[in-house]
Amino acid sequence: MSITNRYLNQLGPQLTERDLSIIHEVGRFKLLTGGQLERLFFADCSDTSRARNRQAVLRRLTGHRVLARVGQRRVGGAQRGSASYFYTLDVAGQHLAQGTSGRPRRPYSWYEPTAAHFLAVAELYVTLTEGARSGSFALLDFQPEPYCWRTFGHRILKPDAFAQLGVVYPDGRRRKGSFFVEVDRANQYGAKIETKLPQYLAYYQHHRQAQPEQSFPRVVFFAPHEQRMRYLRRLIAERPDARHLFAVGSLDDPLAVLLS
Repeated sequence: MSITNRYLNQLGPQLTERDLSIIHEVGRFKLLTGGQLERLFFADCSDTSRARNRQAVLRRLTGHRVLARVGQRRVGGAQRGSASYFYTLDVAGQHLAQGTSGRPRRPYSWYEPTAAHFLAVAELYVTLTEGARSGSFALLDFQPEPYCWRTFGHRILKPDAFAQLGVVYPDGRRRKGSFFVEVDRANQYGAKIETKLPQYLAYYQHHRQAQPEQSFPRVVFFAPHEQRMRYLRRLIAERPDARHLFAVGSLDDPLAVLLS
């Protein structure tokens, strides 16, 4: 199928608001599973129709070359059909994303290590989105990389994500928290992780000089298990000048640290 301007002009009016939102989010995160898309965009459907509606929409968008399936379909488990696939923007989706994002991403080339990392960051976003639906907090902002990167001087700070949450307490008090997020999958040791701490400290010093009236986001390292969390805490403990900036949390329960 040739993706021409005529084809895109004919396709555009057929897309729903949900379709455009799916394009926007897949463009931002580069890679999402069908299950993650279901949790983001089909939560308002009944339990019996949720999977059926997700399958129909993703099949249609894939057929229109808006989305593409990449990687290997995962076998087994409760997920079936399109929930088991990984999705990225296809050629038509790349063109359409220019109207839904100021910085659409290039087509994704499958590479297992980066895929797992992209999906882990996306899973954090989906978890926070689901948590916000309860009304106990508001997800005010979530920026994956590279949108969350910060330039200062001739350097670039490259967090995995930036998140901002708002909480309203029963007594009417309001609190807004901002966070730089590092999603640690327990596969980086030594210098690569240790250099993250001085990078954040350098940006913190720059921020204090440039914007002393603004609070600095807390830096949260999320880890997959307790052993890794202990390792990260030891690294932070070795920098007493930075302890107040950093926190360590579990990927299984991110709200425990973000709402603390």
